[in-house]
Amino acid sequence: MENTFSFSGYELPVGMSKLIWNFVPVSIESLSSSHELQSIMHISLPLQLYGAAVLGLLSHLCVFIRGEWHMQAPTILILYSILSLLIFLAEIRYGASDVVSSLSKTLLLASSYSTALFTSMVIYRKYFHRLRHFPGPWLAGATKFWHVYQCRDGRNHLLLERLRQQYGPIIRTGPEELTIIDPEMPGAVDGPGNNCSKAIWYDFLLPEIALNTTRSKRDHDTRRRIWDRGFSAKALAYYEERVVEYAETLEARIAELSRRGEPVDVSQWFYWFTFDVMGEFAFAKSFGMLRDEKWHIAVVMLRKAMRLLGPLSPVPWLAQIGFYIAPWMWVVRDWLAMLVWCRERMGERIQMTAAKPDVSHWLIEASRKRNSLEKDREWLNGDAVTIIIAGSPAAGLTLTDGRYIPGGTTIVAPRYSLARLESCYEMPTCFVPERWYSRPEMVRDRRGFAPFALGRYSCVGKALAMSELRFVTALLVSRYDIGFAKGEDGTSVLRELRDQFTAAPGALNLSFQRRGLDGQTG
Repeated sequence: MENTFSFSGYELPVGMSKLIWNFVPVSIESLSSSHELQSIMHISLPLQLYGAAVLGLLSHLCVFIRGEWHMQAPTILILYSILSLLIFLAEIRYGASDVVSSLSKTLLLASSYSTALFTSMVIYRKYFHRLRHFPGPWLAGATKFWHVYQCRDGRNHLLLERLRQQYGPIIRTGPEELTIIDPEMPGAVDGPGNNCSKAIWYDFLLPEIALNTTRSKRDHDTRRRIWDRGFSAKALAYYEERVVEYAETLEARIAELSRRGEPVDVSQWFYWFTFDVMGEFAFAKSFGMLRDEKWHIAVVMLRKAMRLLGPLSPVPWLAQIGFYIAPWMWVVRDWLAMLVWCRERMGERIQMTAAKPDVSHWLIEASRKRNSLEKDREWLNGDAVTIIIAGSPAAGLTLTDGRYIPGGTTIVAPRYSLARLESCYEMPTCFVPERWYSRPEMVRDRRGFAPFALGRYSCVGKALAMSELRFVTALLVSRYDIGFAKGEDGTSVLRELRDQFTAAPGALNLSFQRRGLDGQTG
């Protein structure tokens, strides 16, 4: 084991694992040799409970109130568990108590410590924190578990929209988090010249690391230059031929369903199309879902795994505990299985010589040229996940209307709500595509429209995504009259939408009627 805790590829930091392994035998040895411990065990219970409470208070005010602790959460939990066990054993040996009494006393001490720790956290967050003056639900300012419970069904986008209508454009949705629904936020947070850094949520993928998850601006910029080669004009010319092939396969499947008079769930078929394309560009191997007309097992694992990102996004430290300590738990198991699958496919891709360059080709070749292929495996594995799945200001932020956002605050700017601002769009909740071409007056403020993000963190695959959209749209619109299928009213695509890091829309059943050469339906 080499002094390292490892679960499904996740390892505790080496220093922490050594501390745990060295701490246990030393502490147990101390139980049998320390005379001071015996005298401590005979201190009155009220004094011991008082001492535990003081220790809990100091743990918050002197330790946990400073810095980031989400990645150390598994280690902290293990250390606390070991400490509780040692107290229990010491009580049995020196406290002259039976097992039940020793267990009860250990639980009382742990409860006293925990109560003081969490009470101190709540009081500080509600009455002394720099965000205490911002409006929002009372519990949201005290703990992120409120947010976890509220978005347990994957409808975080609807929750934030309700909060906007209740509290206004700036809402405190966490102890150190503000959700700001303002058209200038995309530019303020992601635009050129901003001083924002990525929040702790982006450590979700560790120990793998990827272009869109690294929190280091230097590492991001270095990696971005490699990715840019994979999406250059020269590279896109290679890709477009294959995009056309998959678009034509999609059209052929739709044509077959149309001839049989069957409805087409475009949410499903477009999902299959995009994943087949990205499988081709990530691993030089399609998932074959358009061909087989069924879900690939890896994509099924991914869809299950993404359910983890919805409810646990507000508490990344809890996700880390799950990754390291409970890899057998349902959605955690699916997430880890998906990561293992991506690692294996990337390993196969490294050994493969592709006939035509794909995105992974540029990433792998960059590592080979630096003789750092093995060293870069965590980057390559993380990038594989990024391809498939396709901020926090340091010194404060002042909006144009004078509102000041303190430094170190996690900022959330939800696109779903930005797209429904009355100040930005006329009839914002209605589907009126004409606003983007023949009725530009319906767009009052374009600053909030940033589907591919802005600045250094803008989507590196934007050109490829637009290419896919153009090919598929042109192909289908030029050949078919498209309408709702029988019994479909178009509401389920949004009604069943789930916010799982990427949007998971509901079903949308459409009818495709093939046009003749003269443009008439036939």
